[in-house]
Amino acid sequence: MKMMHSFVSPDYPMFETSVRSFLPQRVTIPFRQADGTEYQCGCKPGDVVREGQVISAPKDISSSEGAAVHSSVPGKVVSVSRRMLCDGRLGLAAEIATDGVFSYLGKKIPEADWSFASPLSILEEFRLKGVVNTFGRIPSSLSAQIHERSLLKNRIVAVRMFDEDPSRYTDSFVAQKRSSDVIQGALIIAKALYAHGIAFVVPRRSEFSLDGSLFKDLPHCLVQADTSRYPSGFSRNLVRLIASHARTAGESVFMHVSQKSLFIDPQTALSAYEAVVQGIPAVERYVHVTGSCLKSSGMFKVRIGASIRDLAEQCGGFKTRPSKVIVNGKLTGNAVPGIDIPVTKQVKSVEFVPASQLCSQSEMPCIRCGRCRTVCPEGLAPDLLYKCAVRQQCMPRNLCATAALCSRCSLCNSVCPSRLPLSQSISLLYKE
Repeated sequence: MKMMHSFVSPDYPMFETSVRSFLPQRVTIPFRQADGTEYQCGCKPGDVVREGQVISAPKDISSSEGAAVHSSVPGKVVSVSRRMLCDGRLGLAAEIATDGVFSYLGKKIPEADWSFASPLSILEEFRLKGVVNTFGRIPSSLSAQIHERSLLKNRIVAVRMFDEDPSRYTDSFVAQKRSSDVIQGALIIAKALYAHGIAFVVPRRSEFSLDGSLFKDLPHCLVQADTSRYPSGFSRNLVRLIASHARTAGESVFMHVSQKSLFIDPQTALSAYEAVVQGIPAVERYVHVTGSCLKSSGMFKVRIGASIRDLAEQCGGFKTRPSKVIVNGKLTGNAVPGIDIPVTKQVKSVEFVPASQLCSQSEMPCIRCGRCRTVCPEGLAPDLLYKCAVRQQCMPRNLCATAALCSRCSLCNSVCPSRLPLSQSISLLYKE
């Protein structure tokens, strides 16, 4: 498997602490926070809502599909309209003017003993508290993912304790600063899944350790990854690392790890902990805000629905006008059309990039240089898959099926001199 060393050299500081973002005067909360589920509006203009009140839910909230959407602030619903979201699509959203008393913010929250909770009640909490799994590019309802894997013969939970995109620091920060809560959250998820084992994948030379008494009879392991190499944090990478560790250590349970295992990140585990132990719905997210356009950068705890503009203002504003705003990392993220886009559950980082750091984005015909094939860690032919997806050229069926092997690392995009959207095209081909 081919990997790149020091492919991205992040210029962010290793933050020692996070800062709570300013409470926005208004929030815009999209009703669609997880992919693939139909939602229905639970509020209308003029309604007064509480912090943590459900304002949108899957059409069949009694099923395992979907995750409820909550108001992140108390206040009055100003409007319900279609807005541009961070994934580049339009979606219904409620605009809420902040006013009133908070239900959770600033309050001492009693903690429940989750050891007495049944797996079924934990799944219900995940649904009602709006917990989504943000591992990977497309967030999905955690309860739905657990339900899909409930009949698997070998159920493994894999927790990646670092960022798969080396240009951001959010997952690494949460893993370091909230490690105890992340471990508990992962154990709660494992219980809901009736998991046979749980594996934590950490960077080499990490000081992270596991207290065996917390796991009781649940098999667990600590696996090290070389995070200086890219890619190293995608599901296929984790499967190889965990399986290799299992063979070396003789831990037969983890020999059965596969792409069908449940992969989560620290933010997902933290959300699970807050939902079940503290009873707090998903109304906040840690977001890494950076970029040479800003006067400062930082790690912020942000209310869902706050705008990217609010984050830029808290950093002191711009010293240089940004030419591009990238959400969720330079390699695995995407550009958004403006700074009034609301923060959703899937947002982990925002980077403001000046024109001086951008190369030409003009798309040109493929020159058949072969760089995409050389750099692909899975040994695919991204140029041929692109032709199959975009130009609808007839290709062998077996070749098109290799789109399922793509890890979504986007290395092919980064080396293509013609600036072709190779990774995105492969994703479309896989969906089709």
